[in-house]
Amino acid sequence: MKAVYINHTGGTDVLTYGDRPDPEIAPGEILIRVGGSALNHLDLNLRAGNCNRFPHVLGCDLAGEVTQISPDAGTDLKVGDRVLVDNRVKCGGHNLCEHCASGHDQWCTRQQRIGVDLDGGHAEYVVAPAINAYTIPDEMSFAEAAALPIALHTSWHCLITQAKLQPWDDVLVQAAGSGVGSMGIQIAKMMGCRVITTAGSDWKLEEAKKWGADEVINYREVDSISQRVKELTDGQGVDVVFDCVGADVWHENMLSLKHEGRLVITGVTSGSQTPMDLSVLHGKPLHLMGSGGRSRRTMADAMKMVNQGALRGIVGRTFPLDAVAEAHQVMHDRDFFGKLVIEH
Repeated sequence: MKAVYINHTGGTDVLTYGDRPDPEIAPGEILIRVGGSALNHLDLNLRAGNCNRFPHVLGCDLAGEVTQISPDAGTDLKVGDRVLVDNRVKCGGHNLCEHCASGHDQWCTRQQRIGVDLDGGHAEYVVAPAINAYTIPDEMSFAEAAALPIALHTSWHCLITQAKLQPWDDVLVQAAGSGVGSMGIQIAKMMGCRVITTAGSDWKLEEAKKWGADEVINYREVDSISQRVKELTDGQGVDVVFDCVGADVWHENMLSLKHEGRLVITGVTSGSQTPMDLSVLHGKPLHLMGSGGRSRRTMADAMKMVNQGALRGIVGRTFPLDAVAEAHQVMHDRDFFGKLVIEH
């Protein structure tokens, strides 16, 4: 089969389009003919130096058609079903770790990730546990479906499970143009919240409005994000901040919250180290949360809303399989909204 893989880490020149052996299904697995696979910042990090298995096929987000099913897969899936794949592979069978055995698979000690620890979706075919596959609506393209899994699961877990969104909440979503940010806007709006979001260009903010943002902030044109947030909330601040940026906006996140506000962070693309002004916490009670692991239950819940048409995958641009290097450069330059998808 054709695939995009790396034999060692480095720049975009290490991305190789060529032949790899066809994967073979193991017990409990299905074989998928890939229709689309999306990029994440994680792909860039793996390519640049965080990968330690070679040769390695990249691609953590994927969707396609089921072509083969292991006899013992224990699934209602059928050959020909159109599916997307949750890339987090947890314990299966009878030999469960203590967390999976107690129903807390989000903390599985044997967890592996498709596209990271296992070969990913930048290939014509991929194998995955049947339990990780979710059917998609007939009218949904594979490109749109591939844009969903990680952004959907991450945003749902952070906003619904962790931050426990309520319909009356004011929510600040950082980085509107990112996959997680744009999905966060959709989820918060679906819940009935008032959504404020940020981006560094006006065209991205206009796109954010189309997906549900009520108020937008161009962070390049204001002296302070938190000051603008206070102006938009009658001096109160927001109930929830959803952040996938990290160090560059950490202090502004804290200042943007009202008393008893909740901050949940799931990414550190701008850096992970930042000085913290403890007087902010001393002065008002806040709830600070990380993303952590994500469970099969939360993915199943989120997919119910996808299949009801309440949430959509946002495709910024598409590329053919032999142009993954170009897609990596576009992601690095950040001039897109939503997800970059490889169409197969």
